[in-house]
Amino acid sequence: MLPFTMISFLKLFRHGRAFLFSHAMNITVGPKEDRHLMTGLHTVADVHCVDCREVLGWKYERAYEASQKYKEGKFILEKSKIVRDNW
Repeated sequence: MLPFTMISFLKLFRHGRAFLFSHAMNITVGPKEDRHLMTGLHTVADVHCVDCREVLGWKYERAYEASQKYKEGKFILEKSKIVRDNW
C-alpha cells in the first residue's frame, strides 16, 4: 500500500490513466533524464516499487515551460501499476 497525497487525476499515459501526487512512499527514484512528454520537455526520473522494483511512473525533477513548473518535485503514478481490482 502506498500512502500519499493525490493532487489530480490525469488522462492517458503509457499504460492508461495516471495520478499526480505531491508525495509518494515505498519507492526508489532512478536517474534523471530529459523526456519530451505531451506537455513539453521535462527532466524526469522513473520511480520504482521498493519491493518488486517495477516502474510505477516518474518524478518531475524540472519543467522547462513556465506553465508546467507546478509539476516540479511531484510524482506521476500510473493507475494500472498502483490499483488492483477485486481486493
